[in-house]
Amino acid sequence: MRHGVFPPSRGVTNLCAVSEENKRRELRYPARIAARVVRRGENVELLTNDVSFRGAFLRTDAPPSLRQLVKVAFDMPGGETVSAHAMVVHVVPPGDGELVPGIGVQFWGPVQESKAWEKFVYDLKVRLKAGTASASATDKVRRSSERFKLQLEVIVDGRRLSTRDVSETGMAIRSESAMPVGTRAHLQVHSNGHPSLAFDVIVRRRIEEPAFTGLGVEFVDMKADTKTALLDLLKPVSSEVDAIFIDGDDPGLH
Repeated sequence: MRHGVFPPSRGVTNLCAVSEENKRRELRYPARIAARVVRRGENVELLTNDVSFRGAFLRTDAPPSLRQLVKVAFDMPGGETVSAHAMVVHVVPPGDGELVPGIGVQFWGPVQESKAWEKFVYDLKVRLKAGTASASATDKVRRSSERFKLQLEVIVDGRRLSTRDVSETGMAIRSESAMPVGTRAHLQVHSNGHPSLAFDVIVRRRIEEPAFTGLGVEFVDMKADTKTALLDLLKPVSSEVDAIFIDGDDPGLH
């Protein structure tokens, strides 16, 4: 295992050689179960698109780099929690046609509750053969974009507020306003060292939590150059700190 020896890679990408051969002979079965990935010291909740005996494909709009080692945990239908380290072997970025964005991961090292995982995948295999698959290969279900903790000064319809977190599709804004769900508003973003941004949002939910009161808003009709500028704000906080990358022929890969 080596630290930082492979550069980040974007696009629909696969490990070649050994891993590519493994992919061809490893069947994947559609399944939707909750998965948690530890990123930046926090658990990020995702959803599987399909699974295999050696790993899974996880839906995410903010994929880690190819060959990166991540910690994953799966909530099994039977109540068990299957956890392991896994290597990112396949990346599908957002906006790539009809493909579901996310990462394919292959288990690396010991798998906790491995028997529960093997039974789950085997049952999917049996159901698929019988024509009773538990999920379709593709569907329109999407988890909301991964959110990054980032405080920005924003002005919403003339009111000066601040964000709690931001994603590629929306943000959580601290506010005592009782703005109704469905309201469309004009928003401006100000950040030191970056040009001001302006676009419209729609209020999708009112957030009432012990440590936070505010609005969850979704971006609408955002221009391409505005979205690019917004993503530039997210890059510093979305980068991995002390990321570990491993070789494709590492003996710890399942």
